Amino acid sequence: MEDIKEKALKIMEKNDVGVMATISGNKPMARYMSFYSKGFTLYTITDKRTEKVEDLEKNSNVFVLLGYEEGIFDKDYVEVEGEVSMVKNQEIIEKSWNDYMDDQYASKEDPNILVLEIKPTKINVKSKKGKEVVDARDYLQWKIDNYD
Repeated sequence: MEDIKEKALKIMEKNDVGVMATISGNKPMARYMSFYSKGFTLYTITDKRTEKVEDLEKNSNVFVLLGYEEGIFDKDYVEVEGEVSMVKNQEIIEKSWNDYMDDQYASKEDPNILVLEIKPTKINVKSKKGKEVVDARDYLQWKIDNYD
């Protein structure tokens, strides 16, 4: 089990661009997002005036895909099911900042910046060997024992 957890952490730390799906009305909506991970928790920056934020206020459940690369079918990747909290966290903004954000926001202190904190409820590690599952209830205790 620890091998799968380590694999999940490695994929999450290495891949900073992925797809995040929300529910808009009764339909799924997927968007490319940039992510910063701290352990199994994912963070992404968004503008608080977006439809995505409106969607998340109604339904905080998300699905994130990290690690897939077009044309590479034998690469491991993760699927993360989680719940979002919307927070103001300047430390995460600093760590998550990239060149794209320079074009989107006046500065790192822009009042419209919102950090989405994604706490996983389930993580699937997928590989060419098949599906391996990391259960959030199991890794929460494992994380405390090994990372905190």
